[in-house]
Amino acid sequence: MLATINRETALQQLGIEHAAIRELIGMLTEEEMIRPDTIKHGLYWDQHLSFKDLLAHLLTYEDLSIVAIEAWQKGERHRAIDEMQSELSSRRIHYGGIEDRRGMLLSEVLTEWERTQASLMNKLRTLSDKDWHSKSPFPSSVPLDLGGVLEIILVAPPRPPYRHLPVHIPDIQAFIQMLRD
Repeated sequence: MLATINRETALQQLGIEHAAIRELIGMLTEEEMIRPDTIKHGLYWDQHLSFKDLLAHLLTYEDLSIVAIEAWQKGERHRAIDEMQSELSSRRIHYGGIEDRRGMLLSEVLTEWERTQASLMNKLRTLSDKDWHSKSPFPSSVPLDLGGVLEIILVAPPRPPYRHLPVHIPDIQAFIQMLRD
């Protein structure tokens, strides 16, 4: 896949995403963040997630993006390129990122989210537009550039471009009201 969104737009949209998450973190109490079964959108039928679980989910894709960039820069094909295009494998990623962090304290998930999003933004800022549109350094059956790889990981449907939070919390005020009613 070739990038359909330029690097500057990706940075802008991720900045909006991270600001919205940070604002939401600031509005919620610890109890509201760890209360189970509060996320009602964009999940599989058997999931009953807390906001903490959602953060674990969101940072999974950002972490995958970081390691995919690093692999690309070494001329390697990261497994996420193929896994995100397979329903079974992408579902494993979806569940796995949450389960891997289930036993973590809220403070640990918050710290990991902060570190991961900052690292991703820094990596994207250091890329040039030439890097963003650089062709695959490894054999690929379809045209592929680095921006396209990031879209495979971060913009998988039904997500809006570089905005994952609205899939799960489409209306922040309604979410907060639901928590407090």
